[in-house]
Amino acid sequence: MNRRQSDHLMMIIISLTILIIILTYFIEINSVVHGQGVITTKDNAQLISLSKGGTIQDIYVAEGDTVKKGELLAKVVNLDLQKEYQRYRTQKGYLDKDVNEISFILDKENESGLITLDGTRSLSNKEVKANIELVHSQIRAKELKKTSLDSEISGLQEKLSSKEKELALLAEEINILSPLVKKGISPYTNFLNKKQAYIKVKSEINDIESSITLKKDDIELVVNDIEALNNELRLSLSKIISKNLQELEVVNSTLKVIEKQINEEDIYSPVDGVIYKINKSA
Repeated sequence: MNRRQSDHLMMIIISLTILIIILTYFIEINSVVHGQGVITTKDNAQLISLSKGGTIQDIYVAEGDTVKKGELLAKVVNLDLQKEYQRYRTQKGYLDKDVNEISFILDKENESGLITLDGTRSLSNKEVKANIELVHSQIRAKELKKTSLDSEISGLQEKLSSKEKELALLAEEINILSPLVKKGISPYTNFLNKKQAYIKVKSEINDIESSITLKKDDIELVVNDIEALNNELRLSLSKIISKNLQELEVVNSTLKVIEKQINEEDIYSPVDGVIYKINKSA
């Protein structure tokens, strides 16, 4: 290598050195960390967010804290959600009580199979209570009518018994007078009077028997009316229970959803790690 080549090489080295110094001046090194571990990317970060907002009640950790999986991090209270939960709980309590009370009334019946007033005093559903009392008063009126008809039939049967005895005596007298009249021993007019009396009593007996039959028919109608009123009331109460059970199914389903949302107000760590950042925006 001659002198000229040597000088040229030296200039290149000096130029490169100056360039490196200039580049080093413009490069900013933030920090250097020495240690052992595993380098991870942001893809390994766990972002925890809430489906609904609320008021932060407590935060149990700070940025930089090390946490374990399942550790309680914070608690958020959603007052609107709590109010909604209480409203559905109240509705559930009302429906449960209504179903139980009405079911108790349906199960309580007298020897005739009629719904009684037992249990209606403590009945919470005032509309149902008023309806039961109304139907019971209608049934009571029908029962009083039936009692009156039974009494009338009893009186007619006593009268019928008396008339039948009277008819039997007249028949006996006619049988006695008949041969005497033929022999001329007894006057015919006496025999005729007995025959007319017999016919009259017989007609009266027929009228009494017809009256008894009619009143028995009336009693049957009254009994049918009572059964119809009772069955209608029973059907009405059963429909209320069915409707309440359907509403209960919806309410219970809604409560499960709300309870799940309330449970989400307790924020737990999904993994082991370090708290990177806390955003208090709830």
